[in-house]
Amino acid sequence: MALIWFFIAFFTAAMVVSTCVTPLVRAVAMRFGLVDEPDGHRKLHGRPIPVAGGVAVLITSTLMIVGLFVFENPIKAMLKSQEARGGFDAVVTLRPELIGLAIAAAILGLVGVADDLVGLRGRDKVLGQLLAVGVVIASGVQINAIRIFDRPMELGFWAIPITAFWLLGAINALNLIDGLDGMLGSVGCIICGSFAALAYLNGQWQPAFVATAVAGSLLGFLFFNFPPATIFLGDCGSMLVGLVVGVLGIESSLKGAAAVSLAAPAALLVIPIFDTSAAIVRRKLTGRSIYATDRAHLHHRLVDSGLSNRQVLLVVGVLCLIASGGALASQALKNQMVALLSVLVVVTLLVITRLFGHAEFLLIKERFLDLVAGFRRGHEHGSIHQSAVHMQGSADWNELWQRVVASAVQLHFKAVRLDVNAPALKEGYHARWGRVQSDLDTPRYWRVEVPLSADGQAIGRLEVVGLRSGEPISDGMIKVGKLVDELETAMIGLTLPGGPLSLSGDRDEVPVEKEPVQSA
Repeated sequence: MALIWFFIAFFTAAMVVSTCVTPLVRAVAMRFGLVDEPDGHRKLHGRPIPVAGGVAVLITSTLMIVGLFVFENPIKAMLKSQEARGGFDAVVTLRPELIGLAIAAAILGLVGVADDLVGLRGRDKVLGQLLAVGVVIASGVQINAIRIFDRPMELGFWAIPITAFWLLGAINALNLIDGLDGMLGSVGCIICGSFAALAYLNGQWQPAFVATAVAGSLLGFLFFNFPPATIFLGDCGSMLVGLVVGVLGIESSLKGAAAVSLAAPAALLVIPIFDTSAAIVRRKLTGRSIYATDRAHLHHRLVDSGLSNRQVLLVVGVLCLIASGGALASQALKNQMVALLSVLVVVTLLVITRLFGHAEFLLIKERFLDLVAGFRRGHEHGSIHQSAVHMQGSADWNELWQRVVASAVQLHFKAVRLDVNAPALKEGYHARWGRVQSDLDTPRYWRVEVPLSADGQAIGRLEVVGLRSGEPISDGMIKVGKLVDELETAMIGLTLPGGPLSLSGDRDEVPVEKEPVQSA
């Protein structure tokens, strides 16, 4: 029981230090221009906001951990005094894993600050992430075996690739949800606090104190990041929190020498994992680039449903607590099914209420039904395959799509695909139509993809596949051009509840941080 009070005191101290460090870092960031400028499009805060919150969290966490492990203090003395009973001596020594985490955190901090300051290409940030992950793995943090329902499965050669995949996934998953004031700070604080409890239950004292330090640092930072924010975490903070969470997911869940039970960590990370998975599904099944940006992440969809910033944080916080409760209960009860059940509850609540994930579910459903229909009918000449999913927004894209299909039939096209991705208008729509031809000789077909715009704003793209018959291909291009002209004219006349499809006026009242381009 005495140890719990030391954890509480350590958490409180980290929070207090963070509340002192954050304003200082904010002032320095403003002085050196490390700010996020509003652009009136996606970044709708009214003034430049410092993006050095990650630096404040890194400094605070480092001060707390160094103070615990290097200098004499009451916690260290207590742990040494209980060495014989609990083996607490392991926590007061600087193990290689902790040194590796510190070096990797510094690398990501530099990469994040450079990106926030001058902007980096996506591949440059990925290289920085790979370097940081390599340092962590080299220090000894590895998933050598996975425990599934109390049965360890040795990974052998796959240990390093799977560990790297887990860490990179955590870094980018946490990076993706950093798009709303207080979002990542709140989610990260709950996750790190839960990992501290999980590590405590597993007797992993060093990860427990690291998680406690980061949780306290994030809570102190939240006093300045809660809506309306006066400082953002920035890429430095989002990647740093993701790295720490990824390492904690491994170290806090160790069973015996190296076997890791990933059910509880996966449950704790259900919100960022679900958000990232939905983004991958959404982009791959609509044919977009995996790096494409949109306004269909969890926080966007919750805001679009009519919730305020603070209500969004409340909803997400409750969902995180449900998952955390399931993860900790599964550890206490020694039953992984409890953690998996909590994941199912969180995902189901979001999907059936249509708050998030419903559009992605429909995309998967339509693609599956299309495959089933293809198997049933085979490649019967003339058979038609089509699907349409209204992913977000309120404009009547179905009527517009029917015009496209009618034109495709009249012009004897083989296939057409309409993909609407208009983040500024909060509109998303994807539809496909195609007919099966008995002649599968690829050179007999031509394909063209044309960007669509309305009112000077990019709306999406139209892809057309035509048959190379006796007429010149240029005639087909002329037909596509006429179809595009008609489609863009119709788009301008398309109306929303607030008026015509136009960017005039402010359609987004929520200040958001920039979306990282390298995340999936």
